[in-house]
Parts: sequence; C-alpha cells; structure tokens
Amino acid sequence: MTELRSSSQDFGRGFPSGGGPGDARFAAFVRFLRPSLFPLLLCAFAACNRNKAAPQAPAPVAAVADGTSIPVSAVQREIDRLRRGAGTAVVDGLETPPQIDAKDVPRLGRALLDGLVDRALLVNRARLAGMTVSDAEVQRAMDALAETAGASGQTLAERLANDGQTADGLADETRDRLLAEKWVAEQTRGERPSAAEARAYFETHRSEFDTPEQAHALQILVTTAEEAKSLLDQIRKGASFEDLAKSHGRSPDARRGGDLGWFARGTMPKVFDEACFSLKPGQVSGVMQSSYGYHLFKLLGRRPAKKRSLDEVQKEVIRKAFLEKKAQAERQLLDQVHKSSKVQINEAALQLLR
Repeated sequence: MTELRSSSQDFGRGFPSGGGPGDARFAAFVRFLRPSLFPLLLCAFAACNRNKAAPQAPAPVAAVADGTSIPVSAVQREIDRLRRGAGTAVVDGLETPPQIDAKDVPRLGRALLDGLVDRALLVNRARLAGMTVSDAEVQRAMDALAETAGASGQTLAERLANDGQTADGLADETRDRLLAEKWVAEQTRGERPSAAEARAYFETHRSEFDTPEQAHALQILVTTAEEAKSLLDQIRKGASFEDLAKSHGRSPDARRGGDLGWFARGTMPKVFDEACFSLKPGQVSGVMQSSYGYHLFKLLGRRPAKKRSLDEVQKEVIRKAFLEKKAQAERQLLDQVHKSSKVQINEAALQLLR
C-alpha cells in the first residue's frame, strides 16, 4: 500500500481550524460514543469483514488501525449516509437537508475516518481485555434504536434500507459499539466532584445555569403567502390553530398541532423571536416570512429570565462537573491509546472520496 502515513503525523487533520490534534481526536471519539449519533457511523466493521472474506481484488484501504483495515468504501458510506439524511436532520425546529459541498468532502471524510479509526482501536483494546457483550445487551440497544427510528416516522427496516444496512450487520456493529463503550467506562471510572470542585465549576459556568427568557408557541408553516393569509382569516373566524397546523403545516411539529415547546430567546431563527416575544399569551401573529416559507405563530406562554443560585442548581452542577471530569479522562485515555497504537492513513486513497 502506498503513501501511508502514521497517525502521529496525520491524526487530527481535516478539522476546522482552532483546535489541536487532541481536540480533533476527541471530537471523533464523542461522535462514536454518543448513541444519538451512532446511526451516522454504522458500518466500518461489517465492511472490513466483508472485504477480508470476499474472494476478489482488494478494496482501497483508507487506514489500518492496529491491524484492522478500514476500506475507503466504509468512509464513503458514512458520507453517503449523511447525504441521505435529507429530511431527517432537524435544525431550528425545521427539517433541513444537510448540505455537503464537494469542497467539504476531504475534510468531512477525514473526520469520519478518524472516528472509525478510534472505534477500531477501542474495540481491539476491549477484546484484548477479554470483554464481551451479551446477546441481550445487543437486543436492548437495537430495541432503543428501533424506538428512535419510530419517533422519526420510520420503521427500523426503513432506516436500515436507507443506510444500505442489514439487521445482522447492525447487530454486529452494535456489539462492537457496546464493547468499546464498556471498555472506556471501565477505564474512566470517575469520582463524585468535591464541594470545592462543584463550586468552582458553577463559578466558571454560571451563565449556563441562569434561565433565559422563554416562550411556548405553536406555529403553522406553509409555502405561499396566499395560503398563510387564508389560514389566518380562518383562525380569526374561530378555526382551531392546532387543527389547521395538523392539516396544513409543513414543519415536523405539524403532527403535534404546531407545538414548538418552550424555547429561549436567541435559539430559534430571528422570525420566531420577533413574533413570539412580542405577543401576549393567546395572541396570534400576522403572516411572517422566513427562508423556510410563511409562518403563523400563536403564543401559549412566556417565562421571564431568572438567575439561579448554587443551592438551586446543585444537583445539575454536580452532574455537569462529573461529566466534565469524565470527558477529560476520556480524552486522556484516547491519547494514550493512540500513543501505544500503530495507525497508518492512506492519503492517496482518500482522494477517491466523493
């Protein structure tokens, strides 16, 4: 294999500027460990096994991590999966297809590859430690994934089909994910933060614990101003906002009668703030235009901003301080794993990504 480079030279490239290699590695590490992001990174190990067993010409290899080959096709599959996420990514309360420009492919491909490398190294460590994952554990994790798929309006079979995945492949990858997570948890058992550590965390992150001004609102999103005006006329004549949202709304919340839930000022598109924070509870806005289309809003309630004391948020502070300590331990662990591993990146093969 040509143009192989060691991880000590190349690991962490391809990420946005501003973070060092350690930050890049941990970003990939977090992508792997978080179950909510797990469907985006589902295929390296099954792909590797298929390529090893198939009696055909070797597939281009993107990386070798402690003897585990990661084919270019595994990285490409992750990129394709992100592209196929159109209509399932929710941004600012609206379905927004992820945009992947050709110029972004090299950086994105390298970031995804780094995550797959991390996963391979962690699984190898777990196996060397003699750790196992039971069939029952795998089934519970797959049941949880099925619930997640159902919440997005898909069956698990539909999600697997969209991802080019099989149930057996998913089970194998789920086992590997759980195996690596189990090993990481074993290596990074944390201690409860002391009172001094909790107070220091609170003082450093005080703004995180203040409650910002919030609004609870309903919305109806349609594609034309004419339809929005027609719906507004119906509402003014006594029609149910919720019923019209269900029957005419084009946003994901339409099935809930347009319920956006509680949201803080500044966390939604500007048009949301302009409408919802200027209304009184029960009032309906005029037609509001945004890049998404034409909106109507109905305010259900408002909460004022509030500063909270350490006593009020002590449990939350302790939890977050504990997670920060654990995250630091995980970063250190991943650094140690890489220092004692042999990772080679095939830069030439990465040029095949599209």
